[in-house]
Amino acid sequence: MNILLTRALAQVQPLQTLVSQSGYKPILFPSLEVEALSHVPLKSHYDVLIFISSNAVEYSLETLQNLKYQQCRFFAVGVATANKLNEYGFEVDAFPSEKASSEALLAMSEVKILRGKDILIFRGKGGRETLKEGLEQHNTVEYIEVYQRVVCNTTPLHHSALSEFLQSDKGIITATSVENLTALLSIVGQIDTDALSTIKRYPLVVLSERIKTFAQSIGFTQVEVVTKISDEGLLEALTNLTKT
Repeated sequence: MNILLTRALAQVQPLQTLVSQSGYKPILFPSLEVEALSHVPLKSHYDVLIFISSNAVEYSLETLQNLKYQQCRFFAVGVATANKLNEYGFEVDAFPSEKASSEALLAMSEVKILRGKDILIFRGKGGRETLKEGLEQHNTVEYIEVYQRVVCNTTPLHHSALSEFLQSDKGIITATSVENLTALLSIVGQIDTDALSTIKRYPLVVLSERIKTFAQSIGFTQVEVVTKISDEGLLEALTNLTKT
């Protein structure tokens, strides 16, 4: 069974290995690249630091060196982000243990009680406003955008990967964000406009109901949402689809 992996090349190896070890054939089709952004926060100290993705953690390290973060509380938007903070030695005070989302974080008691705090949110460029809107009624909230996603240039890898994937009518596509999925279709369209309708007939595994809703709105008919936002969760969803 072919599995089309659309994650950035710099970040795909753990999932690629997991998919391969499980008996599937990973085909790499990177749709986005992640680029660092250099922004400086307005203050040197905040009461709360919030990280909205693993990428936000990865690209925040230089900024953190210039912050007095020792007395800060660290919040993460989900398990994967919390684990990434732990990898770098930061203790996470709170994160949603089930579904990773801004809404789930805002619903936590540790977040609801925040009053009069200076809060810094680490995120990618152009992220959602949900978290800030939910916090700024009672707190001072600032964003720092530490990375951006850009659509990959079309390369020979994309041509060969698409050709290989479409040779079989048995295959599954993975997409980890709306931007990821949009970029995938953009690249496919540049290679072969006829393939745009074909690619949407394949099952798709996504990380959230929001991505599922978008995928269905653009023509994907079989979309599976993971129960755990992790590489293992993606693999579990892939396995479920192969059994149907």
